[in-house]
Amino acid sequence: MTRSAPVRIVLAATLATLTLSACGQSDGDGADSATEPTSSAPTSEESMPEPGDSASATGGEGATSTGGGAVLVAGDTATTTTTRIISVSNADGEVSERPVPLEDQAALDDFVSGFGADLGPQVEDAVQETDVPPGQTLMGAVVAVGCDKPTGIRLVQTFDGYEVTGIVPKSGVQCIVAVTSVALFLVETP
Repeated sequence: MTRSAPVRIVLAATLATLTLSACGQSDGDGADSATEPTSSAPTSEESMPEPGDSASATGGEGATSTGGGAVLVAGDTATTTTTRIISVSNADGEVSERPVPLEDQAALDDFVSGFGADLGPQVEDAVQETDVPPGQTLMGAVVAVGCDKPTGIRLVQTFDGYEVTGIVPKSGVQCIVAVTSVALFLVETP
């Protein structure tokens, strides 16, 4: 029995070595398959729209229903190429990737009902100040809750509607009270 134990250990070690050496190789060239791209997905440079490029997000020229997107930078007012971001500390609200159309007072009241006493009135005032041209809809979404204020949003049109995410710079600042940021922006009415 003392002789068979070392043989078993050697066999187990050899099997493990053979199994591990076969993992991750393709075509016998020794390259690890995890490092090779498996699809022809566009690079981030190709798929990242520039600030102000709202054609595909607003249904303009070049828009598709398969998920065109845009980056809308923060501005003083909401337009088809910018977003207005209202940020208030110690306010309620949860980040949502689905923006809400703010087409009438009932929709606005429902949207701001979950905000604190400071954020709700500021969002209402901003909506009232926004000139919505014919053929467009004002949308709103909570895009960030945290220490840093967003500098803009990424807006993508999908089959299910719009998806929005805040572009939040990484400052590394620690805060005691979180800041809630609401984005208001215009899109083409479907």
